[in-house]
Amino acid sequence: MGQQTESKQLKDQLTGDAKGQASANPQCRLFTPAEIATFVGVQVGPGENAAGGAGCSWFDKDDEASAMVTVVPPSYFPQPTLVKGFRRLPDVGSKGWVAPDQGWSAGALVQDVAVVVVISGKAATEASAVRLLQEVIKRRKK
Repeated sequence: MGQQTESKQLKDQLTGDAKGQASANPQCRLFTPAEIATFVGVQVGPGENAAGGAGCSWFDKDDEASAMVTVVPPSYFPQPTLVKGFRRLPDVGSKGWVAPDQGWSAGALVQDVAVVVVISGKAATEASAVRLLQEVIKRRKK
């Protein structure tokens, strides 16, 4: 029964049928806008549902800097190994990685989920993407 519920939840997320307030989104509850600002270097607004409810995004007022945290089943774990600058993070989850994106992205398999973060903006760095990924993993364990 749990598998069927998880499958329906994923289907709803992927098709955009997942409804709800961002305040109810577990990924949006992980960080305050002030905390996200430490990763992207500028003030951001409140978290907004992203990835059909599987994630949360925070944006600055000019949409020039942002952060996104996504948690999906392991079968949807991206590994952009062909991206120039892709590198493994052997000490972060299982199959951890970081890569340049329109900023930086990082991901890892942790327990029974895939966690992926993306940051962009002038202050977005490889180190801040890895720090955000590590912090998401740490906070999800609580």
